[in-house]
Amino acid sequence: MQQQLRFDRNRVAYYEKAGWEAYYNRQWLRVLTLMVGLNREQFRMPWWVAIRAALDTVRAAQAFAPVDNDIVTAKYHLVDYFAKACRYAGIAASAEQLAELEMEYWVVHRRLAIRRQQNQADHDIEPMVQALARLHAALFDASEAAMLPSAQARALAAVAVDRITGNYSTDVAADWREVERRLQEAYRAV
Repeated sequence: MQQQLRFDRNRVAYYEKAGWEAYYNRQWLRVLTLMVGLNREQFRMPWWVAIRAALDTVRAAQAFAPVDNDIVTAKYHLVDYFAKACRYAGIAASAEQLAELEMEYWVVHRRLAIRRQQNQADHDIEPMVQALARLHAALFDASEAAMLPSAQARALAAVAVDRITGNYSTDVAADWREVERRLQEAYRAV
């Protein structure tokens, strides 16, 4: 078992949900603070490394956030982030591979979110599930097939986020609760 599998899945789900919420509200200092907590919990990073890794995450998110995003810069910061995660959590995959897979997920998620905003009846999440299965397989040193339940739950969390950020949620608070619940399911499935 890899070291990173020993984490409190509910705490990591909370950090990720709250991080998404802060990201979409462009609350970069809050994103930074939450990512420090996530890095300490999930990847067992010392404080000073967790802070530097959180800065990598915020820089990647800031580069990716605009519609005319800078994928090259975002991926550069993700490589730095995953290098730290790999070192402290004993992850077998390379930082470059993980950054590539994370960026693939970000791009697919954005494309599907835009489609859903234009057509709320569009429930196709399969490209996102596949991207997340590849990412989770590399991150948790498992097969893609084994990671499908985790990927499915995380993709459904992203769909709930998209309802909120696409301004077609009928109950924002309930959707944020669903995001956290789905993320808890995702992390329990790894």
